[in-house]
Amino acid sequence: VACSVDSPFSHHAWLSTPRAKGGIEGIKYPIVSDINKTIARDYDVLVPGEGIAYRGLFLIDKEGVVRHQVVNDLPLGRSTEEALRMIDALAFYEKNGEVCPANWAQGKQSMKPDQAGLETYFVNA
Repeated sequence: VACSVDSPFSHHAWLSTPRAKGGIEGIKYPIVSDINKTIARDYDVLVPGEGIAYRGLFLIDKEGVVRHQVVNDLPLGRSTEEALRMIDALAFYEKNGEVCPANWAQGKQSMKPDQAGLETYFVNA
């Protein structure tokens, strides 16, 4: 789900504009209009006194727990590749119960979340 402090009318225009012209036509997920800025305020991404939001990305698990968040200043874009890597890592953890260390990617070694798992990981890393 995407969320923006723009109006539903802005979202419609953005969704109707081809990507080659700066739009997001063809996306397959919903966009929430946070016109009252409640969500942006609750997630602490509202720029004070400006009514706009920083570029935030939040990975929330099935229980509603924020497992990963990144908030960038306005001139800095987010990494789609890193977002997808974090989604893969959370799915792997939820399925296997093993920790995904720094720079982990699908197919790479994970580690059991205990002292023995830590030692085994670093011996083999």
